[in-house]
Amino acid sequence: MRQSPKRVVSILLSLIVLSAGFLDYWSYSETFYREPGIWMDVVRGTAHAPSQSRVGVIDTAYFLARHTHLALRHTLAVLDVISGFVAVFTLFLILRRSAVYRVADRAGEWFGAVSFVVLVQYYLAWVLWYQKPETLPSAAMLALALLLLTGRLPLPEELFGTARVIGLLLLTAAQAFVRADVAFALHVGILLVCLTPAGRGFALPRWLQAGTSMAGVVLAIGVQYWLMKRVYPQANYGKTQVLQLLLNLKSLKNFIPFILFLVPFAWTVTMVTRRRYQIGSAEMGMVTAAVIFFGMWITVGRIAEVRIFLPFALALAPLTAEIAMQQFLPSTDGVAAGSGVGV
Repeated sequence: MRQSPKRVVSILLSLIVLSAGFLDYWSYSETFYREPGIWMDVVRGTAHAPSQSRVGVIDTAYFLARHTHLALRHTLAVLDVISGFVAVFTLFLILRRSAVYRVADRAGEWFGAVSFVVLVQYYLAWVLWYQKPETLPSAAMLALALLLLTGRLPLPEELFGTARVIGLLLLTAAQAFVRADVAFALHVGILLVCLTPAGRGFALPRWLQAGTSMAGVVLAIGVQYWLMKRVYPQANYGKTQVLQLLLNLKSLKNFIPFILFLVPFAWTVTMVTRRRYQIGSAEMGMVTAAVIFFGMWITVGRIAEVRIFLPFALALAPLTAEIAMQQFLPSTDGVAAGSGVGV
């Protein structure tokens, strides 16, 4: 216990991401050999909605494939591995910078770090379930957005605010081309928190964060509208029903992956609603956004496709670990009120 968990956990996280990437590649390969043109309909603009509005990852992978002479399945796997590394190491940094982790003793640090590793492994195990290229890139962009909402930046102090605003809007624009609903839910959640007293704990002043999130919501809607109505107006849902809520409720087999996947998220939300823990404004914004996205998912998405919710679930992994530390370790219970937002 004398050694910091940072090095060991970094090795474990690297192995987890590389293992997931290896399996990810073979899943892409199997899909490709079963249906060689499966992703080219998005590139050509002939795919059904909503896939046709999610061109960011596939178009990027196609561009890389053309200029590196790799197959599309190769570049998709490479993007997933890069996104996985960005997501998990950014979130681990957020955990290590949290008030709960910083006041913990060495045993507490190990407990929090190991809890985080278990959660990462738990969630990444579901990446291949109804695999889609946008899952891990979305997780990476949510993680980076959370870092901008909370963390220190290696910049002069006078540039902090400008860099955060520009960074959040750039991530929003990129996310809108991957999954605009993720960007929309994120900024609506942050905006709602900004309207409460908990909004005073963001890295940006509350009014500036609220304005940035309002711009993010408009940007996400604008990109989605432009793609749907201007660029690909011919894309429709075909035989797929837009509203899936009743279909979700009728199929009991869909509840098996749904319940299994959501256990950590449900526990986290339950603990948050008990209002006994110190939680930062950014984490509250992410929880609120996740709840909003959860409602969107069960209404217009299939609940069996749990990888849809994976980006938000993974983004909440540091918070889940922090709450677990406060719940089970006396040394981290009751963090000073000035270190977070009591909820």
